[in-house]
This record gives sequence, structure tokens and C-alpha cells, in this order.
Amino acid sequence: MYTQLKTHNKWWTYVLIATCGIGIGLVVPGFLDIVTALSRNIPQEDLATDYFTGLVWAIVLGASILFWPIPVRDKTSLLVVWLAKSLVTLGFMLLYEANYSSLDAYGYFSAGQSLVAWGGLWIGDGTQNINNLAWLQSQVIPASYHALKVSSAMVGLIAVYIFYRAAVIFMQQENKKVFYTLALFPSVLFWSSILGKDPIILLGISMYVYGVVGWYRLKRLRYLWVIALGVIAVALIRSWLAPILLAPLLILSLQMVRGKISRIAIIALVLVAFLLSFNQFMNMFGLKNMDDLVATTNGISRSWAIGGSAQEVPEFTSISSMVAFVPIGAFTALFRPLPGDILNPFGMLAGLENLVLLIMLMLAVKRMRWNELKEPIVLWAILLVIIWAIVYGFISYQNLGTAVRFRLQILPVLLGILLYLGRRHTRTIPARL
Repeated sequence: MYTQLKTHNKWWTYVLIATCGIGIGLVVPGFLDIVTALSRNIPQEDLATDYFTGLVWAIVLGASILFWPIPVRDKTSLLVVWLAKSLVTLGFMLLYEANYSSLDAYGYFSAGQSLVAWGGLWIGDGTQNINNLAWLQSQVIPASYHALKVSSAMVGLIAVYIFYRAAVIFMQQENKKVFYTLALFPSVLFWSSILGKDPIILLGISMYVYGVVGWYRLKRLRYLWVIALGVIAVALIRSWLAPILLAPLLILSLQMVRGKISRIAIIALVLVAFLLSFNQFMNMFGLKNMDDLVATTNGISRSWAIGGSAQEVPEFTSISSMVAFVPIGAFTALFRPLPGDILNPFGMLAGLENLVLLIMLMLAVKRMRWNELKEPIVLWAILLVIIWAIVYGFISYQNLGTAVRFRLQILPVLLGILLYLGRRHTRTIPARL
């Protein structure tokens, strides 16, 4: 108890030092002028006050970590990562925003300020749901684009931490290297910190993954509620993700549930949830038959071929043409852009990151033991990544810049698979007789 209190006080000291440092930075001549210049595309009149509000909010949210009901050792790691996320959110991201005059984030902030009342949250209405959340924050603290962005970054941090706790349950041991790899992997660090749908989707998927792993390892039905909450959170933003998450869960249910009555009950529950979510998806896009599916896929796919990272879009005229495209599309969704695909600073950084992912994949294939693929939870994770890649391949190939952002949804799971299968196995030396 004394050690925990001592650590607690130590981190309060660090927070105070950070606060003083930021205060000193704000009075440095020209600092806010630079911030204002870089924030010129943000729809806000008083950009200096907006940024200052974001800084204060980052400190408040960072200090709140000290009071989270989690192990003290985890708070230390979370504070380190929060510092990194704050530097990205309030520092590096300024360069990104200065480079783009039109971002969805600007629209969310503006729409949130124009609302006059809470509009609720509705399945599949992702844009309006984000607008409503933006309005809700403006009722708590002064309206600030940067503060809203900081809140999104905290949602992303919570999501990554939940992924890590799922990994701990699976591995049955703590390993902070896994946490730092997940949290500081460039795409995860950046895209889980933006103002938009991505951090919330990541949070929903993290809850789903945590529920699945907890149910598998600990055999407790309460984790089914966590799975349900995760799927609902995801469906609030993008309804088509719900059947993607539920499909591999059917396979896992068949493999792990024992007892005839229990198996029938669990499979029926998952199947009903899958069919309801799939029906929601069909109704959302007005799909009634395979011809509608082909036509809609072709239209949506081609609509993403815009911007500097757009590519020539193949024409989908039949199910067979879609099936033939799956390997190319799935690879693109998971591993592109590669070095040379996009010749701007952000594209080149993404290319290097994807090259690292490919190297990790090769190491995983080289080092893995084939009997590991028989483990139900590993098979479930691989199927989840494959199903997601197949679906998102139809919109990732056409716009490589968008592909990088969408990949955040599945990237922690992909990293988890590659780290697990690519780990070094200790060899057991037989004792001499």
C-alpha cells in the first residue's frame, strides 16, 4: 500500500512538472503564432484559445489516469503512452491538418456546434452520432476543436489498453513490450488519436476482442455481454462491421462450447445476432439479390477512387469477378501502400510501416508451429483478419490513403497474431541419461 501511494505521489509530481512546462511553452514568443498558422484550416475563430483549451484538457485527462481502477504498474505505462499521444495530437497532427483544407474532423466539430439538443445514438448513423458526441462535450467544457481531438485520443488509448488486457488474458502473463508495440505502432498511435469515427470503432472492436478472449480463456458467460457491447458500439458507427465481427465467432462457438444444450444455445444466440446485423446491412444498402450486391459493390468501390492516392478501379460485373479480385484487394487492405506507392511524406511513412508488417509476416510464417493454428482463439483471430480484409479490400484498393486509416480497425489484432506466431520459441534441451 505504501509503495502504491509513493508511486501515486511520484506521478502527481510528473503531472505538475508537465503542467509547468506547458505553461512556460505557452509564453515563449511566437509559439501560439506558429500554432495559429498551422491551424488555419480549422473552423474556429480564436485558434489560440482553442489550442490552449486542448492543452489543459490533455493534462486533465492525463491526470485522471491516476484514479483509474487498474494496477499501478499499468498507470505508469499509460501515462507514458498518453504523453506520446498528446505530442502527436497537439504537435505532429498540426502538420497533417495544415496540409489538408478539407477533413471530416472539421465537419464533425462544426456540426457539433450547430446542434441545439442531444440527438441520441442510432445504429448505422455514424456521422450524426459523432456530431452528437461533439455537441455533448461542448456542454461540459468550452467548445474546442483541439479538446475534442484530445478526447478522441483518450478513447483510442483506452481501446489499446483493452486490447493489451485481452492479450494478457490470452498469454496468462504481463508483457509491457506487447503494450508498447500496440500503442506506439505508428498507424495505431496516429489514427487512434484523430477526431472522427476511427477511435470509437477501435474501442468497440477492442471490447469485442476482450470479450471473446475472456470467454475463451476463463469460460465465463459474463464476457458475452462485453462482446455484445463491443459489437453494438461498432454498429453505431459502421453497421456492416457487426456481421464481420460475428461471423468468425460462429466458428469459435462450434469449437469451444461443450455440452449439447449449451452449444445449441450459444450458437443460436450468435447466429441470431449475425442474421440481425446482416439484415441491417442488407436493408441499409437496399440489397435484395446477388445482382444488387454486385452493382452496389461496384458503385461503392469506384466512389472511393478520389484524391492523390487513388488508383484505377476494376469493374465488377459478376460474383466471379469479385471473387477473382479478393486476393489483390485483401492484400491491399492489409499491407499497402508499399514504399513507392504514394510519393508524399505521409505516404512514404505508411509504406515503410507496411514493409515492417510484411517482414513481421515472414518471420511469423518462418517461426510458427503448425499446431498453434489448431488453437481455437488463434484460428478465430486469423479468420477475423481474413474476413475483414476481404470486405475492406473492395474499398481499400481504390484509395491507398484511405486504406491506411481503415486498417486501424484490425491492426491490433493483426499485430497480435504476428507477434504471437513470430515469437522466438525456447528449445528444451533433453537431459542426459
